[in-house]
Amino acid sequence: MGIFFVSPKISCFITKNLNIYFPMGSETLPKQFIFSEKMDQDTLYGLYTDDFPYIEEIFATTLQHFDADFGAVQLACEQESIDDLKRAVHKIKPTFGFVGLLDVQNHCKEFEDKCSRVSSFTELNGSYTNIRNTLLEAKDTIQNEYLRLKAFNANPI
Repeated sequence: MGIFFVSPKISCFITKNLNIYFPMGSETLPKQFIFSEKMDQDTLYGLYTDDFPYIEEIFATTLQHFDADFGAVQLACEQESIDDLKRAVHKIKPTFGFVGLLDVQNHCKEFEDKCSRVSSFTELNGSYTNIRNTLLEAKDTIQNEYLRLKAFNANPI
């Protein structure tokens, strides 16, 4: 018997269709985790397949670095530095792709683009409030999913 490697999309397809061959209650059916509706589940399974301990680790690392990255965003705002604010948001943006928060990632990109177009910081006031609130909500979502994943991974079956 050989070892076969499949792409994440095929693996996700196989995982989703296993219930046809292994009905509910079968011990061979892999554990499934349903992510928050705010997270793009296809992206997460595409990046990590069903390696839930690794996903938990990614979420934990994201949370460990979030406050420092968010602090840079706040500091740039307090200093009314458009360039620093744009850089800080640009730095935190990829994080949200790694945790499946694609809407937040897109919101960061739109804010970066707006920073490039404005000539004074006062033009960003409403947009800054929105991005700040979006980032804080994202942190809450990541924290909640991290705790759920931790509990899920602690349960062997």
